[in-house]
Amino acid sequence: MICRRFMYERYFNLRDQPFRLTPDPAYLYLGSKHREGFAHLLFAMREGSGFVAVTGEVGTGKTTLVRALLSETRSDNIAVGYIFNPVLSPTELLQTINAELGIPSRTTSKKQLIDALNRFLLAQKADGGRAVIIVDEAQNLDREVLEQLRLLSNLETETEKLLQIILLGQPELRETLDRPDLRQLSQRVAIRWQLDPLDRHETHKYVQHRLRVAGGHENLFDARALDLLHEHSGGIPRLINIIAHRAMLVGFTNGRPTMGPDEVTSAASELGASRVPLRPASPSWMYKAAAGAGVTVAAVLVALLLVAPLRDDLTSALPPPVAAKARDSRKLDAPHGAPATDTSAAEVLKIEKRLLATDPFETTATAVSRLIELWTGEAPPKSETEADPLDVEALGARRALSYLGAQLTPALLETIDLPAIVELRTGVEGDTRFVLLEKVLNGMVVIRVDKPMSVSRPAFRRLWTGVVHLYWKDVEAFRRAFAAGASGASVSKLQSLLTEAGVLRGSPSGKYDDDTAAAVTTLQKSYGLPVDGNASPLTQIVLYNAAARFDRPSLTESESREREKVAP
Repeated sequence: MICRRFMYERYFNLRDQPFRLTPDPAYLYLGSKHREGFAHLLFAMREGSGFVAVTGEVGTGKTTLVRALLSETRSDNIAVGYIFNPVLSPTELLQTINAELGIPSRTTSKKQLIDALNRFLLAQKADGGRAVIIVDEAQNLDREVLEQLRLLSNLETETEKLLQIILLGQPELRETLDRPDLRQLSQRVAIRWQLDPLDRHETHKYVQHRLRVAGGHENLFDARALDLLHEHSGGIPRLINIIAHRAMLVGFTNGRPTMGPDEVTSAASELGASRVPLRPASPSWMYKAAAGAGVTVAAVLVALLLVAPLRDDLTSALPPPVAAKARDSRKLDAPHGAPATDTSAAEVLKIEKRLLATDPFETTATAVSRLIELWTGEAPPKSETEADPLDVEALGARRALSYLGAQLTPALLETIDLPAIVELRTGVEGDTRFVLLEKVLNGMVVIRVDKPMSVSRPAFRRLWTGVVHLYWKDVEAFRRAFAAGASGASVSKLQSLLTEAGVLRGSPSGKYDDDTAAAVTTLQKSYGLPVDGNASPLTQIVLYNAAARFDRPSLTESESREREKVAP
């Protein structure tokens, strides 16, 4: 499939895939609203305008806009803290902000955390710099956390604020800021900006711009195709990318030199794209999903439909499987992978029968218990795995294990080389089960339902939705992703690991500079990861693996090391 992607790019004379889902600033297209929003953000960053709120629907380009902003202000001596997960307590928020800015502190005292932050900000100002905190998905912030952010804005000198805060969120953020009980915070928001979807003309320009950046001809899509692309995507950049990417694959497969209405219509039909983009379910709902239920993440459903058939190595943050003792099932519209062969059809039925003969909650509890045992050498007590609901992320956190949920390809899963809880879909409509993928051995896959079971790869891939939930050990306590502009002791540790992996030269500087981003890019390319130059959790996992000195369970270790007899 790697060859197929290469042929796709070569066929259209492209240097790169023009419609990647990663927020690459190089592909930033500034429509009228985006251009004005960028100008407002740039002014706010350089003038220190207190609070700034940028809102927009899922996929309208908020994150891409901010990444471009960070790139533009890289030389301005601005310390940047980027908070990806805003579901925090007020104390955790302070700890995260300090960690993002490279301020070492282990205390849980709010006063000590704020005092340390204030000292850092004063030193930064004395050095001619400033600090900015960017909070993504800010519509999920609790009232107490928002109030804590407001109090941080009180850190100031006689003439100016020491800390600037940029809130990025979906339209619900505007409603939150307009609540009467948050009027003090609302009054401090100096700039508000709403990113709207692209209009028809801007959609045309957007597609042509991305094609030019990728080295292709801007008229690969004819005018009518672009009109239909706008209608099916609603002008949402992310959906434009998804449908356009698929349309180009259709065009390549059919030997078309350009994409017309037929290619776009076919792509939209295959992807199930509607003219009204779906909105995501709230995190509070996702964290209450039942065992055996499909984890519905509406914002990425169409992306998953694109990713698995093409086997692009993209990942999406997913909520952990929080099991409850119920058989309620919700439909997960994700692909199965490669079609089953005739010889695997009977095996698929056998696996489905085994899955349906077991209790969903018990299957999930068995998977989590065994996964923890593989990492720690000891299974958790039944009192923990019998708890209702069964919170997978919390169980791992008690044992210093970090959690990651992702959409992966089979090749990338083996590259990561960690056992994982996988989601398998049974023959019952909408019924998804969580089981442990324990080993990949000699062309066979070992899954644990009620006991270990060896199945062929084709049969497994037909049932697997592509979603995994895994534990990993963050030995260096990074606790976050890194991108351009980050600095501090954690970045130095990251650079040491990159040096150990042979992709970075020189001594650690503690600054996430161009050389560091290039080293991360090299690592990502060599392991087949999504390439963006940012040290995401997935990249950190591979980096720990490359160091080869950290203990961990392996998904692909030799059969001779198996300690249990696998059931037929």
